Amino acid sequence: MSFVHKSVWVQFLITAFIAYSYGSEFVHLFSTEQLNDDSFSSLLFSTVIKLVILNFVVNSIVAILSNKDEVEQESDERDVLINLKGGNVAYNMLSAWVVFIIVSLWATSLGKSLYHFGTLSGEFNILNILLVGFLVVEIIRFSYQLFHYHKGV
Repeated sequence: MSFVHKSVWVQFLITAFIAYSYGSEFVHLFSTEQLNDDSFSSLLFSTVIKLVILNFVVNSIVAILSNKDEVEQESDERDVLINLKGGNVAYNMLSAWVVFIIVSLWATSLGKSLYHFGTLSGEFNILNILLVGFLVVEIIRFSYQLFHYHKGV
């Protein structure tokens, strides 16, 4: 397994953990009726801190445990192709998510939105939808890349 392949695995696992952590904390805040702008800001801050620390620590550990030649090796054509395929899927999904957000904003203006949390301000509702979309798209991108690594593109 190349270092780039290992890095994709690491990014996938970290992103899945962050999505689970964010989602479970958001649901907890919502179900206990503690969801407001301050608690959401705190949740966003802790999510960013977890993401930065986990990426730094886990990628450093993988680099230390990997063969030096493997780490210094540049990406080959296969890695570049897999990265492009994952990026294309992620871009298409993100474009669809932006359309969903626009429709959601329009529906919110009508007062019938299913994704509007009344205890959050409009800006934080939009930020929540954006963050969920970015996390989902990144998980899909890494999954797609891992699929192609194992498929043998």
